[in-house]
Amino acid sequence: MPSPRSVHPWMRPRIAGLLGALAVALSLAFAMFARAADLGWPREFDSSSGPFVIYQPQPERLNGDVLSGRAAFSLQKTGDAHPTFGVLWYGETIEVDRDSSVVTARGFDVTKVRLPGITPDEASRYEALVESQAEGWDLSGSVEELQAGLAAAEQERASVAGLDMAPPKILFHGRRAILVVYDGSPVLEPIEGSDFQRVVNTPYAVVLDPGNGSYYLNGANLWYRARDPLGPWTGIDRPPAAIEDAVPPDTTAYDQVQGPAPDVITATEPTELIATDGLPRYAPLVGDELLYLANTESDVVLEVDTQFLYVLISGRWFRSPSVDGPWTFVRGDQLPQSFKRVPTDSPKGNILASVAGTDQAEDAVADAEIPQTSAIQRDDRSFTAAYDGEPRFEPIAGTDLQYAVNTDAEVILADGRYYACDQGVWYIADDPEGPWSVSETRPVGVEDIPPDCPVYDVRYVSIYDSTPDVVYVGYLPGYLGCYPYHGTVVYGTGYRYNTWRSRHHYFPRRFTWGFHARYNPWLSRWSFGMSYSTGFLRVGTRWSTRPSVTTARGRSMWFGPGGYRRPLLTQDLTPLRARRPERMRTRVNDGLPANVYNRTENVARVDRSADRIRVRSIVQPIARPVRIPNDVFAGKDGKVYRRDTKGKWQVGAGAEWKPTSLPTPPAAMERPQQRERGIPPSTGVSRADVSRQRRDAAIERRMPRPQESPDATPPSGRPGRRSDRPAPRREPPVSPRHETPAPPPQEPAPSRERPAPRQESPAPGDLEKEYKARERSGRGENPEPRSREDLRPSRNR
Repeated sequence: MPSPRSVHPWMRPRIAGLLGALAVALSLAFAMFARAADLGWPREFDSSSGPFVIYQPQPERLNGDVLSGRAAFSLQKTGDAHPTFGVLWYGETIEVDRDSSVVTARGFDVTKVRLPGITPDEASRYEALVESQAEGWDLSGSVEELQAGLAAAEQERASVAGLDMAPPKILFHGRRAILVVYDGSPVLEPIEGSDFQRVVNTPYAVVLDPGNGSYYLNGANLWYRARDPLGPWTGIDRPPAAIEDAVPPDTTAYDQVQGPAPDVITATEPTELIATDGLPRYAPLVGDELLYLANTESDVVLEVDTQFLYVLISGRWFRSPSVDGPWTFVRGDQLPQSFKRVPTDSPKGNILASVAGTDQAEDAVADAEIPQTSAIQRDDRSFTAAYDGEPRFEPIAGTDLQYAVNTDAEVILADGRYYACDQGVWYIADDPEGPWSVSETRPVGVEDIPPDCPVYDVRYVSIYDSTPDVVYVGYLPGYLGCYPYHGTVVYGTGYRYNTWRSRHHYFPRRFTWGFHARYNPWLSRWSFGMSYSTGFLRVGTRWSTRPSVTTARGRSMWFGPGGYRRPLLTQDLTPLRARRPERMRTRVNDGLPANVYNRTENVARVDRSADRIRVRSIVQPIARPVRIPNDVFAGKDGKVYRRDTKGKWQVGAGAEWKPTSLPTPPAAMERPQQRERGIPPSTGVSRADVSRQRRDAAIERRMPRPQESPDATPPSGRPGRRSDRPAPRREPPVSPRHETPAPPPQEPAPSRERPAPRQESPAPGDLEKEYKARERSGRGENPEPRSREDLRPSRNR
């Protein structure tokens, strides 16, 4: 057995958290195992009046963590020859765990019941019966079901306003290559415990040996050397032993590079690289209309008629007549119609998520509206904020808020108090340096933070409720950088944020460009880096130059709170497709849970035993030998509809079914998340201009200037030295249900009272679309029994 001294020094700080991570993994594994025995839909429940059959619910709106919708049901009372069909409207509080793909329903409440074809007296008796029985029904399901259901709901779709769609510099390279991005000119900091220095304004592992003046770059099993961090870089077998010991090793088989080492391209401005393995080779994609670039891992499409090139980067389409540009942004809802005909099973089936109007795009937009929820212990004191000198704050345009600039934490000054958002949790303090405690309110005005502000992501973190022991919180995918935009989703705001630089520290901010951000619609996840460069980013993002909270948080800020996620590819270098037709979401072994609250560093914060709402007495569904088809739908008009195997629709009339035709529904509308705002130039002082220089910018903005050393004098009226800080205003906390504003794209936080029923529509709605969504959600018929315990997530709310 090796001695403790033989353990690599970079591994020792990680061993302490393994037991906590194991506990989380086990709880998730049990939740996943339970879903394998999931009966699916419809579900049958016994009652004193006869068996109820509940068909798959049809979500209509998700407001915070309160879901409202409708569902078709049938009741065959004792002595009746045939079941009677009806429609119920409901509201329920949900709890979501994306790692196990479980949506747990709490507080289920029937708000209205309609049974066509029976007398008013009979309807009243049925309504009372349904409402009394429904209290014990378990309508828990999967994230995929909720995603597809919301995508089919006829509601206004959100689109974030104010995002920057200016193209980055796009480089084409005729050999395999990686792009090493620096945030401006390279900045060096000493590596503690050694004579070496590290370039800190890049997420890659770049080390300087002052003794010989050489720089070394490491990624996976490859090493490079250069006399200048901007290159040219030359591959070497191994660096000096002391250099190798200073960099954390990456021994994972996934990241080992096979074949010739890729070239190294460097950039100091927003740039994206498209590397081909030799001369460009195109292959047919959609008949004779579209071709795709086959010998690259990037998404490049050629429209044959116009000879325009389209590239997909960070969820955005850019068009050019040649690889040399100029590049112009094209919205996902303004692409040629041929893009919608890309086969889902083609090597470029993933791009459909970025083509508005496709099922994949609608699912992605709906997924951006589903929060990840959790219960945080009130006595958590784990958060700290470290500053480079005295805390300095700057105003947030269009608000009364200020944010801290000389820290890698997200700290906001509002109404004389200090708020911080860390790992999807809000904290509050009377002093910017703490002590910090879990907050039950968000700062008023956080929903008005514009996208060009570095702390824009915190507006997507909500507080839903609180008790004396826990605070119930959640975040939308916008917190991780995923935003709905005109029928698709994009990654990042597009802005190049001001970063803090001084003689002693460098604090990064989230980058939109340079890391090959790519969306996988089968796994609903973003990833960074091409397959042969994942090891380069992995090594750099795992490396901490000192064991401190500040640097640990700083590494992830290149990619936001979600951190670095490696791409999951098949052997032919296409995105992994591992979700359907299985009902159970496939766990991806990339070492980082999708649920931020399940990560090792957050184990101590989460109260996994908290019951937000009193557990109802749950009636177990009946296991029947004969399966009932999941083919009945609740119309918005209060009628029940059924779709046969030939695609024909019937409408229910009591116990009978009659042929019918569905009206063509109107097209869904789009609503902006916020008004377009004129963003004034930064009011910071003594800052050098680092505004982006791009060709053919789609949106022109004056960018904030980079930070100066803390030796500079703070502007008047802003917190600087401790004596200049505003005195905290000590007021009793306000109940979060009245004070806490909900982040877009949701409506204001809902009341905990009985939800109001949705108004009936004169038309049934787009039931054909809802049928396709039900099919897409992968709810195949499964003869295995289902119980409430089968669907309980890992107590993570």
